[in-house]
Amino acid sequence: MTSIAVFDMNETTLDLAPVRAEVNRLLDNDNGFTIWFQKLLQLSMMSVVTGEYQDFSALAPSALAAVADAHGVELDDGAWGSVGAAMAGIAPFPDVAEGLDALQSAGWVTMALTNSASAAVNAQVDNNGLRPLFDHVVSVDEVGVFKPSPRVYEHAAVVADADPSSMWMVAAHDWDLAAARATGMHTAFVKRPHMVWAPSYPEAEINVDSFVALAEALLAG
Repeated sequence: MTSIAVFDMNETTLDLAPVRAEVNRLLDNDNGFTIWFQKLLQLSMMSVVTGEYQDFSALAPSALAAVADAHGVELDDGAWGSVGAAMAGIAPFPDVAEGLDALQSAGWVTMALTNSASAAVNAQVDNNGLRPLFDHVVSVDEVGVFKPSPRVYEHAAVVADADPSSMWMVAAHDWDLAAARATGMHTAFVKRPHMVWAPSYPEAEINVDSFVALAEALLAG
């Protein structure tokens, strides 16, 4: 029986709305966050190719500086500090706790799997009271490479002591699920604000709009 659910954190489990608002303000652009986050993903994915790993805490301010420069925006010395303060205030989406609790109560194993640094994700889990709702909290720091590298999903399987075919990857990002699928995992797409599915990717096996609906779908299967 498939009974392991692996959850992406940023934008899937955690609502980055405060960070979105702050980055948009700094860049004076309603799409600033999206541009910055795409640049951050570009840097992280490039590090997969080059093998030169730097965690998100190093890449994120670099991405912000690059985007600001490209758009002719001058950032003061405290700019990244204000983004960090916004990050400290992020919270889970309202449906998260109920959905995770439903899965755990039914005997499912739950795992957080994130591109964020270990210190960052552990602080997020603890600050938001999510620690009891995750059986495992896993950062790419443990393997020194970002998703979508197959090594990340393979490491998750090792941590869970399971075959990837018995695991569901849950994310609001199509590329994350496409990579998980390539390693043999099942896939579930949770539609979050601003998230879309590129038609070039194979469809996820489950498409829902909340963790509660996700739990219902998994338990029904």
